[in-house]
Amino acid sequence: MKLPLLLLLLLSAPALAAPRAAYVLRIEGADAFVDLGRADTAQPGERLRVYRVIEARHPATGKVLRDRFLLGEVTVLEAGETLSRISAPDELLARMEVGDEVEQVNPLAPRERPTSPGAATPAQPSATASAGPSDAERTALRTAWNTALKLPPAERAKVWEGFLANWPQSDLAGPIRTEISLLREAPVASSTTKVPASPVAPVLKVSAPTSALTDELITVSLSSLAGATPRAVMVHWRERGSPTYRTVHMRAEPHGHFRATLPKEAAVEAGIEYYVEAVEPAGATLAAAGLPSRPQHITIRRPPRDERIEHRNRSRVRVSDEYVDFNRFKGNDVYNLFEADFLYRVYTTVHAVRVGFGNYRGTGKPRDQLDDPTIPGQEVGYTYGFSELELRLHPSLALLLKGTAGVTSDGLRGGFDLGLRIGSETGTSLLIRGASIADIGQRGSLALSWDAVKNWPMSAEVVVTNEPIGEDLGVRLIYTVGRSITPWLDVSGRVSYQLRDINHSGLGFGLGTTFHW
Repeated sequence: MKLPLLLLLLLSAPALAAPRAAYVLRIEGADAFVDLGRADTAQPGERLRVYRVIEARHPATGKVLRDRFLLGEVTVLEAGETLSRISAPDELLARMEVGDEVEQVNPLAPRERPTSPGAATPAQPSATASAGPSDAERTALRTAWNTALKLPPAERAKVWEGFLANWPQSDLAGPIRTEISLLREAPVASSTTKVPASPVAPVLKVSAPTSALTDELITVSLSSLAGATPRAVMVHWRERGSPTYRTVHMRAEPHGHFRATLPKEAAVEAGIEYYVEAVEPAGATLAAAGLPSRPQHITIRRPPRDERIEHRNRSRVRVSDEYVDFNRFKGNDVYNLFEADFLYRVYTTVHAVRVGFGNYRGTGKPRDQLDDPTIPGQEVGYTYGFSELELRLHPSLALLLKGTAGVTSDGLRGGFDLGLRIGSETGTSLLIRGASIADIGQRGSLALSWDAVKNWPMSAEVVVTNEPIGEDLGVRLIYTVGRSITPWLDVSGRVSYQLRDINHSGLGFGLGTTFHW
């Protein structure tokens, strides 16, 4: 009985019905979609205003304040029955979000419903009738309607009788009296009559892993625990750091369950971000998990025994030779170092093992004797083998432990070398080393390596040492540059400048070759 009266009120007093709220439902590339269609008088070329709604709780009163602010205007490109595709300037599109309110700039009159065959054509209203009820009468109508809405029929009839007592000349007096008669004739509801329950708000639960392995299939599921079952469910995903999302539609399963498996290429080591949306039977879109601006995360890791890691760049052979002069090629403060080694990467806490051999030959004497050609220099030699462990304490921190053993002119001798690398072994890093060499001296160094130019690795190094006879300290400045010839062959060259003091200095040169597989 209340339905005919509601229709009469809506048709006779349009000001009673507030405009239906419309929203931005989806943004895909340069297009956006809103829930205004032909049924809402939307048409191609029409201008719409987009508003950002802000809600905040007042810190003093605790009252929730709500307001909206204009973002800009958009144009309807294509109008469907219930949805429209809109176009917005790039700057506005970048600021728009799902959930922004949309309003027609110049709303048209609602479409007329077609009359049934044989129905009489209503007479045209007079100029006086077209004015409609006054604002005061409309306010009274709205108050009476809201009051009577939840009352039983007899009480509802009393409300409408009270309205007619105050507004006996209302244009709606006839329909209201008809409604009162119908309400008086309605049977009294028994105490056992069930009152229709209010619609239950949907309760949606999304399940997805928080971590996965590379190339593993990732499944995202949704369960409808209460309320109407969604009409459709979508999961939107992207690589972590990517600006755009890709969409996968979930397939419906019995008992309100939905499931989707992301493409295999989604499981990349950088990780993925996603959010899930559900479409209600009425067409509204709900955020089930995450938002485009605040997505959910899935961390992607490599398997503990990934074969690609196990067999990549594990072995290396290097041969190098270096000539170092401290006294302008006079031959009395000079040494030559030749080394060859083999390195094998384990890729565990013990990151790499290196073994090799070397030959050290030099001549030197105290600095105060360098300018006296009558005093012969002291010759030194050391032929040795060595082994080195690289312990990976962190992906960017490694400890190097090296021990040497060999023979000099005085018999069997040994030495050690300690190093700390900060950064990547094959990329940019800082290497700090300290060494003691039997019967030869001590050495401390600081080296910075980088690979800013593709296939041209470089390094700069500062060395403080008292080689070759363990007497006076000297400083070396070294620059090294390499070149990748093939995927398995590199060559390198180095140049150095070293000095004991301003009067005793010299140049150095070195070459190296590296094979790796």
